[in-house]
Amino acid sequence: MKAYLKKTGRLKRPGGVAEETASFNNSTMPDVIGLRGAREHNLKDIDLTVPHNQMVVLTGVSGSGKSTLAFDILFAEGQRRYLESLAPYVRQYMKILERPEVDLVTGLAPTVAIEQRTSYASRRSTVATLTEIYHYLRLLYSKLGVQHCPGCGRRMQAQNRETIVAQIRRRYPRKAARVLAPKVFGRKGFHKEVIARALKKGFKEARIDRKITVLQEGMALSRYHEHNIDLVVGRLPAKNLAAMIDAALNEGDGGLVILDRRGNEEVFSVHGICPACGIGLESLDPRLFSFNSEQGACAACSGLGTVGEPDAADGNGRQTCPRCGGSRLKSRALAVKVGNHSIWDLVQKPAGDVYRTVKKLTFKSRDNPVAEPIKAELLTRLALLNQLGLSYLSLARSGDTLSGGEAQRIRLAAQLGSNLTGVCYILDEPTIGLHARDNRVLIDALKTLRDRGNTILVVEHDEESIRAADTIIDLGPGAGQDGGRVVASGNLSQLKKAPLSVTGALFDGHAKKITSRLRPYRKSPAVKIMEAAANNLKNIDAGFPLGCLITVTGVSGSGKSSLLKETLYKGLRNRLLKQQRPAGDCREIKGWDQLTRVLEVDHSPIGRTPRSVPASYVGFWSEIRKLFSLTPSARARGYSGGRFSFNVAAGRCSACSGQGRPKVKMSFLPDVYVPCDVCRGKRFNKETLAVHYRGKNIAEILEMTFAEAARFFAAIPSVRRAVQFVCDVGLGYLCLGQPSPTLSGGEAQRIKLAQQLAKPPNGHTLYILDEPTTGLHMADVQRLIDVLQKLVDEGNTVAVIEHNMEIISEADYIIDLGPEGGQDGGRIVTSGSPKELLRASKKSHTARYFKKYLQDS
Repeated sequence: MKAYLKKTGRLKRPGGVAEETASFNNSTMPDVIGLRGAREHNLKDIDLTVPHNQMVVLTGVSGSGKSTLAFDILFAEGQRRYLESLAPYVRQYMKILERPEVDLVTGLAPTVAIEQRTSYASRRSTVATLTEIYHYLRLLYSKLGVQHCPGCGRRMQAQNRETIVAQIRRRYPRKAARVLAPKVFGRKGFHKEVIARALKKGFKEARIDRKITVLQEGMALSRYHEHNIDLVVGRLPAKNLAAMIDAALNEGDGGLVILDRRGNEEVFSVHGICPACGIGLESLDPRLFSFNSEQGACAACSGLGTVGEPDAADGNGRQTCPRCGGSRLKSRALAVKVGNHSIWDLVQKPAGDVYRTVKKLTFKSRDNPVAEPIKAELLTRLALLNQLGLSYLSLARSGDTLSGGEAQRIRLAAQLGSNLTGVCYILDEPTIGLHARDNRVLIDALKTLRDRGNTILVVEHDEESIRAADTIIDLGPGAGQDGGRVVASGNLSQLKKAPLSVTGALFDGHAKKITSRLRPYRKSPAVKIMEAAANNLKNIDAGFPLGCLITVTGVSGSGKSSLLKETLYKGLRNRLLKQQRPAGDCREIKGWDQLTRVLEVDHSPIGRTPRSVPASYVGFWSEIRKLFSLTPSARARGYSGGRFSFNVAAGRCSACSGQGRPKVKMSFLPDVYVPCDVCRGKRFNKETLAVHYRGKNIAEILEMTFAEAARFFAAIPSVRRAVQFVCDVGLGYLCLGQPSPTLSGGEAQRIKLAQQLAKPPNGHTLYILDEPTTGLHMADVQRLIDVLQKLVDEGNTVAVIEHNMEIISEADYIIDLGPEGGQDGGRIVTSGSPKELLRASKKSHTARYFKKYLQDS
């Protein structure tokens, strides 16, 4: 076997991976990552070397195999090897993770994937928590925060023991009550040691989870629940009150609780008491500022900041919590201040403003040893957000509301702050959502990671990123089965000379010019927004000429989404559908009655489970099921069209309920989807799979790409037409049955666009799209442009948020917002045709880079 490996350079093990041995046994890592015989998905048994400690860009037309190589082979194998290094009880997951289809992987460093997926972030995640900024803010406030009364806002005054004893004598002269010493607050665990130590000290009772309990030897609590434990020090009234209070203050870390017969309780603390309300508070703990803990989370919204059901009347189905005001925290946490700022005062601001606020914070000389290291960490992480073009994001912004590009750059900021070395970082189009002005800043950040001794592998279509790469690997030459080969590997000059490289051809003499049809927008009727003031918009008036291709541009955070999605789309939806749902603030919208409908085609998933697939979403799957039901084999068995649906129990696999790849929760890694043990991912039972249409069963139809399906169903107009629209938007490489959770945001958006194209015309529609070029190779952008222009030619209006210069050069009308992001944006810098945009190059970032784009031709 070793001789064969040495002779051929590969070890043939179908479905397996040859383990690297030399690189792990040697003290130094090889200079390259080596792959031999990569066959995953559409890869054609490729051999490849990827240099370490370089910025390597993987490019190629959409569907050529870039993500397969980067994520399904390199990252997946790195993830699998990581599991092998852990304890045996963790390695049970090795059975779940499939080995990628590759013969040999050598020199692979630990891998970290930074993808576009927003599904990793939940409603409980925020920009501050994802970047670890919130961890340091919690530490700062717990160590140096000044407590104020949650009731009246006065600063808490410290008490001494004598004062506390006198107050208790005055308030409880004859009342029967217990004196409690808080020991555990909101912590999971058995707490055996706490109980054993209490028994050793002579305590016989404790209030455990709000219930008085007799302590016993060997007593243990449930490790899976958060517990509160207060030791019962004694009972009132008592002659030895001073000694009892001393014991309670010592056990309770400077605080005690008096609990009367009715269950009322009062807190006393040497850490502070309100001079007006008489409220005493315990010492500060970082968990008090965590909205994911019982100590800190607002009880009304459970730390989510919002209340209500998903189908409630507001824009995202929920309303701001009336008790905490969206802060997610209890009033006690909000009453703690550093430099006259509560923690909510800081996190609700944009990152750029927080940076300036934290930089101005000063502390007493005795506090500097604690404050300065925390302040330095905060400033470093905030500066990284600003560096990556995210200074406009509020730190309290929920993780599930971020775009794919924003989520990816936030994870990149977290990695930059970690100072790791010797890692292989794998990124999926990090320039998504970035204005051309900010691309260079992102590239510099990636090079900083590289210069620390890391390997940066970037799947990218952006021209500037490709030019900045140390090594370019181009896959292709086509998509799907026409791709999966390495057509070029080297520097840019070598890429240009590669005869099969579509990317190289575009770099070598691709004409860059204004290609707009220049429809006479001034003569067109228009929808006009008057005094738009949503988010950072500065009471602007904006016109949207109908029957045109409109592009809204500007740097990140300049107000594009606020204008187009929050104000225009939601405002028109309310008027056309006669609704009263929340929308961006404006004085008036004129001309809306000229439209029949308004439709937002966004990046949100087309489905959340593997049972949701593109074929069913676009709407032709029922036609295919009907074709199968009409076959002689199906008619002989009495099968109707429903038999061929994986949502119907009769025909689907009973083990996975038609999912094919059910989700498996992993304790140490993100959840994964694995093939069903019974149907092996086919979704259907054996009886259903026995029926064939033109030689293929229903599972084999689902495995077809849209390009293959267009040929296979060429004689069925109802199917061919819908399938062709998916191909027209550049997604011919996708499979009909590809599970929705595996689609990127850009792919989901273009599937929705294809679905709309497949529908019959429905009057004058205004289509609103957010960066439709996401995930598209330069060669595929023109196909998308043709689709958008077709929609306009049919009498519709298309308005897109976009940074891509090809789209800008095609627009009839451009609205450029800015001049900067956040509070420095929200104004219309210029508007007009592409030719008119060029005249504004002195005041518009977009105009300046558009001019440079045309000059680089």
